[in-house]
Amino acid sequence: MLTEAQKNWFAYNKGITEETLEAFGIRSDDDYEWVVFPFPNGDKKRYIGPGDRRFTSVKGVRLGMFHGPLDEWKNCFLVEGETDTMRLWQEGVKNTYGIPGAYLLGDADADILRKYETVYVVLDNDADYNTASKIDKAWTTIRGKLGTKAKRITLPDDVKDIVEFFDSYTLDTFKTIMNEAGSGTYSYDALNLSAPPPEYEWLVDGVIARGDTTLLVGEPNVGKSWISLSLAVAMANGDDTWIKWNMNHHGRVLYVDEENPHDVVYHRLRQLGLKNYDNIRYLHRQGVRLDRRFDRFLDEAITYQPQLIVLDSLTRLHTQDENSAGAMAKLFNDSINVLTNETGAAVIVLHHTNKSDSNSSYTKTRGSSDIGAAVDCGLEARAEAPGRFGLVHFKSRRRQAGEVTHIEIRDTETGVALVQNSQVF
Repeated sequence: MLTEAQKNWFAYNKGITEETLEAFGIRSDDDYEWVVFPFPNGDKKRYIGPGDRRFTSVKGVRLGMFHGPLDEWKNCFLVEGETDTMRLWQEGVKNTYGIPGAYLLGDADADILRKYETVYVVLDNDADYNTASKIDKAWTTIRGKLGTKAKRITLPDDVKDIVEFFDSYTLDTFKTIMNEAGSGTYSYDALNLSAPPPEYEWLVDGVIARGDTTLLVGEPNVGKSWISLSLAVAMANGDDTWIKWNMNHHGRVLYVDEENPHDVVYHRLRQLGLKNYDNIRYLHRQGVRLDRRFDRFLDEAITYQPQLIVLDSLTRLHTQDENSAGAMAKLFNDSINVLTNETGAAVIVLHHTNKSDSNSSYTKTRGSSDIGAAVDCGLEARAEAPGRFGLVHFKSRRRQAGEVTHIEIRDTETGVALVQNSQVF
Protein backbone atom coordinates (compact mmCIF):
# COMPACT_ATOMS: atom_id res chain seq x y z
CA MET A 1 0.00 0.00 0.00
CA LEU A 2 1.04 3.55 -0.64
CA THR A 3 0.82 6.24 1.99
CA GLU A 4 -1.27 9.34 1.34
CA ALA A 5 1.93 11.36 1.11
CA GLN A 6 3.25 9.05 -1.62
CA LYS A 7 -0.02 9.20 -3.56
CA ASN A 8 0.05 12.99 -3.30
CA TRP A 9 3.65 13.04 -4.59
CA PHE A 10 2.64 11.15 -7.77
CA ALA A 11 -0.46 13.31 -8.24
CA TYR A 12 1.33 16.62 -7.73
CA ASN A 13 4.61 15.90 -9.54
CA LYS A 14 3.51 13.51 -12.27
CA GLY A 15 -0.25 13.91 -12.64
CA ILE A 16 -0.75 10.21 -11.93
CA THR A 17 -3.95 9.11 -10.15
CA GLU A 18 -4.41 6.58 -7.38
CA GLU A 19 -6.30 4.28 -9.78
CA THR A 20 -3.33 4.19 -12.15
CA LEU A 21 -0.91 3.44 -9.32
CA GLU A 22 -3.12 0.52 -8.25
CA ALA A 23 -3.37 -0.82 -11.83
CA PHE A 24 0.43 -0.95 -12.04
CA GLY A 25 0.85 -2.45 -8.56
CA ILE A 26 2.94 0.41 -7.18
CA ARG A 27 3.55 -0.06 -3.47
CA SER A 28 5.46 1.49 -0.61
CA ASP A 29 8.78 0.19 0.63
CA ASP A 30 9.35 -0.36 4.33
CA ASP A 31 11.07 3.00 4.24
CA TYR A 32 8.23 5.35 3.29
CA GLU A 33 10.57 7.64 1.35
CA TRP A 34 10.92 4.86 -1.26
CA VAL A 35 8.31 3.39 -3.62
CA VAL A 36 8.48 0.05 -5.48
CA PHE A 37 7.81 -0.48 -9.19
CA PRO A 38 7.20 -4.15 -10.03
CA PHE A 39 8.95 -5.30 -13.23
CA PRO A 40 8.57 -8.75 -14.82
CA ASN A 41 11.95 -9.94 -13.47
CA GLY A 42 12.22 -8.03 -10.21
CA ASP A 43 11.51 -4.80 -8.39
CA LYS A 44 12.91 -1.34 -8.91
CA LYS A 45 12.80 1.17 -6.09
CA ARG A 46 12.67 4.95 -6.39
CA TYR A 47 13.49 7.47 -3.68
CA ILE A 48 10.94 10.29 -3.51
CA GLY A 49 12.11 11.96 -0.32
CA PRO A 50 13.90 15.32 -0.10
CA GLY A 51 16.98 15.83 -2.25
CA ASP A 52 18.02 14.26 -5.55
CA ARG A 53 16.12 11.31 -6.98
CA ARG A 54 17.69 7.85 -6.67
CA PHE A 55 16.94 4.38 -8.00
CA THR A 56 17.94 0.90 -6.90
CA SER A 57 17.36 -2.68 -8.05
CA VAL A 58 18.98 -6.10 -7.68
CA LYS A 59 22.44 -5.87 -9.21
CA GLY A 60 22.97 -7.88 -12.39
CA VAL A 61 19.25 -8.57 -12.99
CA ARG A 62 17.72 -7.35 -16.26
CA LEU A 63 14.32 -6.18 -15.11
CA GLY A 64 12.52 -6.37 -18.46
CA MET A 65 9.86 -3.87 -19.51
CA PHE A 66 7.57 -2.10 -17.07
CA HIS A 67 3.86 -2.21 -17.99
CA GLY A 68 0.34 -2.27 -16.64
CA PRO A 69 -2.72 -4.12 -17.97
CA LEU A 70 -2.45 -4.65 -21.73
CA ASP A 71 -5.10 -4.55 -24.44
CA GLU A 72 -5.41 -6.77 -27.49
CA TRP A 73 -4.21 -4.22 -30.02
CA LYS A 74 -1.95 -4.56 -33.04
CA ASN A 75 0.32 -1.66 -32.02
CA CYS A 76 2.18 -0.71 -28.85
CA PHE A 77 4.24 2.12 -27.36
CA LEU A 78 7.71 2.06 -25.85
CA VAL A 79 8.70 4.93 -23.54
CA GLU A 80 11.47 5.85 -21.13
CA GLY A 81 10.80 5.47 -17.42
CA GLU A 82 8.05 4.27 -15.15
CA THR A 83 6.14 7.51 -14.67
CA ASP A 84 5.95 8.14 -18.42
CA THR A 85 4.61 4.60 -18.86
CA MET A 86 1.89 5.14 -16.28
CA ARG A 87 0.93 8.60 -17.51
CA LEU A 88 0.55 7.48 -21.15
CA TRP A 89 -1.48 4.45 -20.03
CA GLN A 90 -3.64 6.75 -17.89
CA GLU A 91 -4.36 8.98 -20.90
CA GLY A 92 -5.86 5.98 -22.70
CA VAL A 93 -2.90 4.39 -24.50
CA LYS A 94 -3.07 0.97 -22.86
CA ASN A 95 -0.40 -1.02 -24.70
CA THR A 96 2.48 0.91 -23.20
CA TYR A 97 5.85 -0.54 -22.16
CA GLY A 98 8.57 1.30 -20.30
CA ILE A 99 12.31 0.70 -20.18
CA PRO A 100 14.41 2.09 -17.32
CA GLY A 101 16.61 4.01 -19.78
CA ALA A 102 16.98 4.54 -23.51
CA TYR A 103 19.84 2.03 -23.71
CA LEU A 104 18.19 -0.81 -21.79
CA LEU A 105 16.09 -2.60 -24.41
CA GLY A 106 17.24 -6.21 -24.21
CA ASP A 107 16.90 -8.94 -26.82
CA ALA A 108 14.14 -10.64 -24.80
CA ASP A 109 12.26 -7.32 -24.65
CA ALA A 110 12.63 -6.92 -28.41
CA ASP A 111 11.17 -10.40 -28.92
CA ILE A 112 8.03 -9.31 -27.03
CA LEU A 113 7.70 -6.11 -29.08
CA ARG A 114 8.15 -7.86 -32.42
CA LYS A 115 4.70 -9.45 -32.10
CA TYR A 116 3.17 -6.02 -32.71
CA GLU A 117 2.77 -4.53 -36.18
CA THR A 118 4.09 -1.13 -35.12
CA VAL A 119 6.10 -0.05 -32.09
CA TYR A 120 5.88 3.69 -31.45
CA VAL A 121 8.99 4.80 -29.56
CA VAL A 122 8.89 7.96 -27.41
CA LEU A 123 12.27 9.00 -26.00
CA ASP A 124 12.94 11.99 -23.79
CA ASN A 125 13.87 15.39 -25.20
CA ASP A 126 16.99 16.95 -23.75
CA ALA A 127 18.43 20.40 -24.39
CA ASP A 128 21.95 19.19 -23.60
CA TYR A 129 23.65 18.38 -26.91
CA ASN A 130 25.68 15.43 -25.58
CA THR A 131 22.67 13.83 -23.90
CA ALA A 132 20.48 14.36 -26.97
CA SER A 133 23.11 12.76 -29.18
CA LYS A 134 23.25 9.72 -26.87
CA ILE A 135 19.46 9.39 -27.03
CA ASP A 136 19.63 9.55 -30.84
CA LYS A 137 22.22 6.78 -30.75
CA ALA A 138 19.94 4.73 -28.48
CA TRP A 139 17.10 5.18 -30.99
CA THR A 140 19.38 3.80 -33.70
CA THR A 141 20.01 0.74 -31.50
CA ILE A 142 16.29 0.24 -30.83
CA ARG A 143 15.47 0.54 -34.53
CA GLY A 144 18.26 -1.94 -35.27
CA LYS A 145 16.55 -4.50 -32.99
CA LEU A 146 13.00 -3.88 -34.23
CA GLY A 147 13.56 -2.94 -37.86
CA THR A 148 10.84 -1.04 -39.71
CA LYS A 149 8.29 -1.86 -37.01
CA ALA A 150 9.83 0.93 -34.92
CA LYS A 151 8.50 4.44 -35.51
CA ARG A 152 9.86 7.31 -33.45
CA ILE A 153 7.50 9.91 -32.04
CA THR A 154 9.32 13.20 -31.48
CA LEU A 155 7.79 15.32 -28.75
CA PRO A 156 7.55 19.13 -29.12
CA ASP A 157 10.71 21.01 -28.15
CA ASP A 158 9.04 22.68 -25.17
CA VAL A 159 8.49 19.41 -23.26
CA LYS A 160 11.02 16.91 -21.95
CA ASP A 161 8.93 13.78 -21.60
CA ILE A 162 5.43 12.25 -21.67
CA VAL A 163 4.48 13.65 -18.28
CA GLU A 164 5.31 17.21 -19.33
CA PHE A 165 3.58 16.67 -22.68
CA PHE A 166 0.20 15.86 -21.11
CA ASP A 167 0.55 18.77 -18.73
CA SER A 168 0.34 21.04 -21.81
CA TYR A 169 -1.21 19.04 -24.66
CA THR A 170 -4.17 16.72 -25.23
CA LEU A 171 -4.48 13.11 -26.33
CA ASP A 172 -5.71 14.33 -29.72
CA THR A 173 -2.42 16.19 -30.23
CA PHE A 174 -0.52 13.06 -29.26
CA LYS A 175 -2.52 11.04 -31.80
CA THR A 176 -1.68 13.60 -34.48
CA ILE A 177 2.07 13.31 -33.99
CA MET A 178 1.67 9.53 -33.67
CA ASN A 179 -0.02 9.38 -37.07
CA GLU A 180 2.70 11.58 -38.56
CA ALA A 181 5.35 9.19 -37.20
CA GLY A 182 3.45 6.20 -38.56
CA SER A 183 3.27 7.63 -42.07
CA GLY A 184 6.95 8.58 -42.05
CA THR A 185 8.55 12.01 -42.13
CA TYR A 186 10.76 13.90 -44.54
CA SER A 187 13.53 15.84 -42.85
CA TYR A 188 15.25 17.35 -45.87
CA ASP A 189 14.25 19.61 -48.75
CA ALA A 190 14.38 17.99 -52.17
CA LEU A 191 15.24 19.86 -55.36
CA ASN A 192 12.43 20.86 -57.68
CA LEU A 193 13.82 19.10 -60.74
CA SER A 194 11.10 20.53 -63.00
CA ALA A 195 12.50 24.05 -62.55
CA PRO A 196 14.80 25.47 -65.26
CA PRO A 197 18.45 24.69 -64.48
CA PRO A 198 20.38 27.70 -63.13
CA GLU A 199 23.19 29.18 -65.19
CA TYR A 200 26.75 28.39 -64.15
CA GLU A 201 28.32 31.39 -62.41
CA TRP A 202 31.78 31.30 -63.92
CA LEU A 203 34.35 33.54 -62.31
CA VAL A 204 36.91 32.48 -64.91
CA ASP A 205 34.98 31.29 -67.94
CA GLY A 206 34.89 27.49 -68.07
CA VAL A 207 37.51 27.07 -65.34
CA ILE A 208 36.62 28.50 -61.92
CA ALA A 209 33.04 29.05 -60.70
CA ARG A 210 31.71 31.14 -57.84
CA GLY A 211 30.85 29.08 -54.79
CA ASP A 212 33.30 26.31 -55.79
CA THR A 213 36.43 25.01 -54.12
CA THR A 214 39.36 24.67 -56.52
CA LEU A 215 42.52 22.73 -55.72
CA LEU A 216 45.68 24.02 -57.39
CA VAL A 217 48.55 21.53 -57.02
CA GLY A 218 52.14 21.46 -58.21
CA GLU A 219 55.67 20.78 -57.11
CA PRO A 220 57.57 23.52 -55.22
CA ASN A 221 58.64 26.55 -57.32
CA VAL A 222 56.67 25.46 -60.38
CA GLY A 223 54.62 28.67 -60.37
CA LYS A 224 51.51 28.02 -58.22
CA SER A 225 51.79 31.34 -56.42
CA TRP A 226 52.33 33.18 -59.71
CA ILE A 227 49.07 31.65 -60.95
CA SER A 228 47.02 32.56 -57.87
CA LEU A 229 48.58 36.03 -57.52
CA SER A 230 47.99 36.87 -61.18
CA LEU A 231 44.35 35.79 -60.87
CA ALA A 232 44.00 37.91 -57.73
CA VAL A 233 45.40 40.92 -59.58
CA ALA A 234 43.06 40.36 -62.54
CA MET A 235 40.11 40.16 -60.12
CA ALA A 236 41.10 43.27 -58.19
CA ASN A 237 41.94 45.36 -61.27
CA GLY A 238 38.80 44.37 -63.14
CA ASP A 239 40.64 42.85 -66.13
CA ASP A 240 38.53 41.44 -68.95
CA THR A 241 40.69 38.33 -69.34
CA TRP A 242 43.08 36.18 -67.36
CA ILE A 243 45.71 34.31 -69.43
CA LYS A 244 43.32 33.15 -72.19
CA TRP A 245 39.98 33.04 -70.34
CA ASN A 246 37.27 35.67 -70.01
CA MET A 247 36.67 37.09 -66.53
CA ASN A 248 32.95 37.26 -65.72
CA HIS A 249 33.15 38.70 -62.19
CA HIS A 250 35.46 41.13 -60.45
CA GLY A 251 35.82 42.47 -56.95
CA ARG A 252 37.49 41.81 -53.65
CA VAL A 253 40.09 39.11 -53.01
CA LEU A 254 40.92 37.68 -49.58
CA TYR A 255 44.40 36.20 -49.85
CA VAL A 256 45.79 34.04 -47.01
CA ASP A 257 49.52 33.47 -47.42
CA GLU A 258 51.35 31.30 -44.92
CA GLU A 259 54.02 30.33 -47.48
CA ASN A 260 55.80 33.16 -49.33
CA PRO A 261 58.38 35.60 -47.96
CA HIS A 262 57.14 39.10 -47.21
CA ASP A 263 59.31 40.90 -49.77
CA VAL A 264 58.46 38.41 -52.54
CA VAL A 265 54.75 39.17 -52.11
CA TYR A 266 55.26 42.92 -52.63
CA HIS A 267 57.53 42.51 -55.62
CA ARG A 268 55.32 39.99 -57.40
CA LEU A 269 52.11 41.99 -56.94
CA ARG A 270 53.79 45.07 -58.40
CA GLN A 271 55.36 43.05 -61.23
CA LEU A 272 51.92 41.69 -62.07
CA GLY A 273 50.52 45.21 -62.24
CA LEU A 274 48.27 45.49 -59.20
CA LYS A 275 46.52 48.89 -59.31
CA ASN A 276 43.45 48.57 -57.10
CA TYR A 277 45.08 47.88 -53.73
CA ASP A 278 41.80 48.30 -51.86
CA ASN A 279 40.40 45.20 -53.54
CA ILE A 280 42.92 42.80 -51.98
CA ARG A 281 43.02 42.01 -48.28
CA TYR A 282 46.32 40.18 -47.89
CA LEU A 283 46.82 38.18 -44.68
CA HIS A 284 50.52 37.36 -44.57
CA ARG A 285 51.64 34.77 -42.02
CA GLN A 286 48.90 35.62 -39.54
CA GLY A 287 48.76 32.09 -38.13
CA VAL A 288 45.42 31.21 -39.75
CA ARG A 289 44.56 27.58 -38.99
CA LEU A 290 41.43 26.11 -40.52
CA ASP A 291 41.14 23.44 -37.83
CA ARG A 292 41.61 25.84 -34.90
CA ARG A 293 39.41 28.87 -34.26
CA PHE A 294 38.02 28.59 -37.80
CA ASP A 295 35.07 30.76 -36.70
CA ARG A 296 37.40 33.77 -36.43
CA PHE A 297 38.58 33.41 -40.02
CA LEU A 298 35.03 32.72 -41.26
CA ASP A 299 33.83 35.92 -39.56
CA GLU A 300 36.65 37.85 -41.26
CA ALA A 301 35.72 36.45 -44.66
CA ILE A 302 32.00 37.17 -44.23
CA THR A 303 32.80 40.72 -43.10
CA TYR A 304 35.08 41.40 -46.10
CA GLN A 305 32.69 39.79 -48.65
CA PRO A 306 35.28 38.72 -51.25
CA GLN A 307 34.56 37.25 -54.68
CA LEU A 308 37.74 35.15 -54.47
CA ILE A 309 39.54 33.55 -51.51
CA VAL A 310 43.05 32.10 -51.92
CA LEU A 311 44.55 29.74 -49.32
CA ASP A 312 48.32 29.38 -49.77
CA SER A 313 49.10 26.66 -48.93
CA LEU A 314 47.01 23.83 -47.49
CA THR A 315 49.91 22.29 -45.57
CA ARG A 316 50.52 25.52 -43.63
CA LEU A 317 46.86 26.08 -42.76
CA HIS A 318 46.06 23.10 -40.55
CA THR A 319 47.64 20.76 -38.00
CA GLN A 320 46.05 17.48 -39.13
CA ASP A 321 47.54 14.37 -40.74
CA GLU A 322 47.25 14.90 -44.51
CA ASN A 323 47.45 11.15 -45.10
CA SER A 324 44.33 10.51 -42.99
CA ALA A 325 41.15 10.33 -45.07
CA GLY A 326 39.02 11.07 -42.01
CA ALA A 327 41.07 14.10 -40.98
CA MET A 328 41.06 15.57 -44.49
CA ALA A 329 37.34 14.92 -45.01
CA LYS A 330 36.66 16.69 -41.71
CA LEU A 331 38.91 19.63 -42.65
CA PHE A 332 37.03 20.18 -45.90
CA ASN A 333 33.55 19.43 -44.54
CA ASP A 334 33.89 21.53 -41.38
CA SER A 335 36.05 24.40 -42.66
CA ILE A 336 36.93 24.84 -46.33
CA ASN A 337 33.54 23.88 -47.78
CA VAL A 338 31.80 25.91 -45.06
CA LEU A 339 33.92 28.91 -46.10
CA THR A 340 32.79 28.44 -49.71
CA ASN A 341 29.12 27.99 -48.83
CA GLU A 342 28.91 30.85 -46.33
CA THR A 343 30.70 33.45 -48.46
CA GLY A 344 29.63 32.36 -51.96
CA ALA A 345 33.18 33.12 -53.08
CA ALA A 346 35.38 30.98 -55.28
CA VAL A 347 37.97 29.39 -52.99
CA ILE A 348 41.34 28.31 -54.37
CA VAL A 349 43.49 26.02 -52.21
CA LEU A 350 47.17 25.70 -53.14
CA HIS A 351 48.77 22.36 -52.38
CA HIS A 352 51.91 20.39 -53.16
CA THR A 353 52.43 17.24 -55.21
CA ASN A 354 54.31 14.18 -54.01
CA LYS A 355 57.31 12.48 -55.64
CA SER A 356 55.19 10.11 -57.74
CA ASP A 357 56.08 9.64 -61.41
CA SER A 358 52.41 9.00 -62.21
CA ASN A 359 50.70 10.97 -64.96
CA SER A 360 47.56 11.18 -62.80
CA SER A 361 47.09 14.47 -60.99
CA TYR A 362 45.02 12.67 -58.35
CA THR A 363 47.87 10.27 -57.64
CA LYS A 364 50.42 13.08 -57.60
CA THR A 365 48.45 15.17 -55.10
CA ARG A 366 50.19 14.86 -51.75
CA GLY A 367 48.31 13.21 -48.90
CA SER A 368 44.97 11.43 -48.77
CA SER A 369 42.93 10.94 -51.95
CA ASP A 370 40.08 12.63 -50.05
CA ILE A 371 41.79 15.98 -50.77
CA GLY A 372 41.20 15.61 -54.50
CA ALA A 373 37.77 14.08 -53.97
CA ALA A 374 36.53 16.95 -51.78
CA VAL A 375 36.94 19.78 -54.30
CA ASP A 376 34.84 20.92 -57.25
CA CYS A 377 37.72 21.75 -59.56
CA GLY A 378 41.29 20.49 -59.82
CA LEU A 379 44.23 22.20 -61.56
CA GLU A 380 47.81 20.96 -61.69
CA ALA A 381 50.80 23.09 -62.70
CA ARG A 382 53.31 20.75 -64.39
CA ALA A 383 56.80 22.07 -65.06
CA GLU A 384 57.86 21.95 -68.72
CA ALA A 385 60.89 24.28 -68.69
CA PRO A 386 62.14 27.13 -66.47
CA GLY A 387 59.29 29.67 -66.24
CA ARG A 388 57.01 27.44 -68.31
CA PHE A 389 54.39 24.93 -67.23
CA GLY A 390 51.28 23.15 -68.37
CA LEU A 391 48.11 23.89 -66.43
CA VAL A 392 46.21 20.59 -66.38
CA HIS A 393 42.47 20.91 -65.76
CA PHE A 394 42.18 17.45 -64.18
CA LYS A 395 38.80 17.79 -62.42
CA SER A 396 35.60 19.72 -63.04
CA ARG A 397 32.06 19.12 -61.88
CA ARG A 398 30.66 21.37 -64.64
CA ARG A 399 32.54 20.52 -67.81
CA GLN A 400 34.76 17.84 -69.24
CA ALA A 401 38.21 17.89 -67.67
CA GLY A 402 41.52 17.01 -69.28
CA GLU A 403 42.45 20.22 -71.09
CA VAL A 404 46.07 21.33 -70.80
CA THR A 405 46.94 25.02 -71.22
CA HIS A 406 50.64 25.78 -71.77
CA ILE A 407 51.66 28.92 -69.90
CA GLU A 408 54.81 31.01 -69.75
CA ILE A 409 55.76 33.49 -67.02
CA ARG A 410 57.07 36.25 -69.28
CA ASP A 411 58.85 39.51 -68.59
CA THR A 412 57.16 42.46 -70.33
CA GLU A 413 57.81 46.18 -70.63
CA THR A 414 55.45 46.84 -67.75
CA GLY A 415 56.31 43.91 -65.49
CA VAL A 416 55.48 40.21 -65.53
CA ALA A 417 52.58 38.47 -67.24
CA LEU A 418 51.30 34.91 -67.51
CA VAL A 419 50.61 34.24 -71.16
CA GLN A 420 49.41 31.25 -73.13
CA ASN A 421 52.04 29.58 -75.28
CA SER A 422 50.98 27.03 -77.88
CA GLN A 423 54.41 25.40 -77.88
CA VAL A 424 54.90 22.30 -75.73
CA PHE A 425 58.31 22.37 -74.12
